Amino acid sequence: MKAKLEFDLDEWPDKKAHKRAVSATDAYLALHDIDNKLREYVKYEKGIDAGSTWNLPLGSHELTESEACLMWHLAQKIRTEINCILSERGVNLDDLE
Repeated sequence: MKAKLEFDLDEWPDKKAHKRAVSATDAYLALHDIDNKLREYVKYEKGIDAGSTWNLPLGSHELTESEACLMWHLAQKIRTEINCILSERGVNLDDLE
């Protein structure tokens, strides 16, 4: 079985559709990396434990216990929201590996 996509690159809508099609793998890889980074934060608390140093615009900052807890919950919330949005759109990152 074969599939062929055809685009008229002189037409703006097709040009945009072509760009989306050829960028799909990069978009998948970016989403996969974001999900894995958030998973590291949530599952292993990697980089968000009390005493971790974060480089912020106004300089480096060492996380307090309550800040680390807040960051963990925020990472968990963001990961959940991303996965809900993907699910609503019918996208399963595991299916794209």
